[in-house]
Amino acid sequence: MSASLVVTRSLLREDTGTAENFLLCGSTLSEITEETEYIKKIRSTLAKVQPLFYKKESNHGIANGMLDSKPHSTEPELVPDEEMLSSSYKELLEKMKKAEEELLWVNKENERLKIKLEASRAAGAESVKHGSQKLQDNYKKRSEDLRKRQEGAINIMKARKLEQEQKLKQSTDSLSQLNVQLHEKYGQIEELEKRVQRMEEEKKTLKEKKQLLKKKLHQMMSNAENSKSCVKVQTEISVLQEQISHLDHVIHSQHQHLHNVIHQIEGLNNELKHQDERIESLKEQIVVLQAKVKR
Repeated sequence: MSASLVVTRSLLREDTGTAENFLLCGSTLSEITEETEYIKKIRSTLAKVQPLFYKKESNHGIANGMLDSKPHSTEPELVPDEEMLSSSYKELLEKMKKAEEELLWVNKENERLKIKLEASRAAGAESVKHGSQKLQDNYKKRSEDLRKRQEGAINIMKARKLEQEQKLKQSTDSLSQLNVQLHEKYGQIEELEKRVQRMEEEKKTLKEKKQLLKKKLHQMMSNAENSKSCVKVQTEISVLQEQISHLDHVIHSQHQHLHNVIHQIEGLNNELKHQDERIESLKEQIVVLQAKVKR
């Protein structure tokens, strides 16, 4: 009778960073259980066979003693059976011993791997906790950075809005001043036109008076009147001519001044139009900035 029991073992270890993974290769738990049951059966069988084995050895010793005193005879069939049984028994004991050692080693190795597995799980849990905390910290930092950028953008828009409002106020004040200046210029034009009209009327009167004096002088010279009277009339005509020339000069000057005022009014009107457009643009920009700030 013979029996064989083979237990293989192989330990594979992989190191990846701080975490460790362990893999035990060889007999499975069910196979080890079957081998254990088989060993128990062998032990039970050996317990039954061992007394017979020792009994046969005793009989064999007695037979050998008797053979020393009696003629030598052999039992060719019994001796080979006993030797085979002894050899199988020893071989079985050796295999059982090795199997027990293998089982003991496997149990110890499993306990050691179990401890390392628990440590690896704890390290993994700590790593997950650390990673989660790191992600949370990164999220908080990014949220804070985003909040600061948004606040900075809002402050910039508020400052821009305030600047546009100040420009709008300046443009409005400038527009009011332009309206005042324009009103004054229109008043100047009206006054200049009235003054020129009066001068034109006065010039017309002087020319008519001059014309009458010329007729009078012509009559006096035709009637050969006193030369002294003629000189007086001529002097009056000269004075009237000087007055007319002076009025022409003043009227010309007033016309130039009137043209300058009209040109200024045109410039003020253009500036007024530009200020109106600028005010409308500033109002639109302020509305847009106000909407962005409220977001």
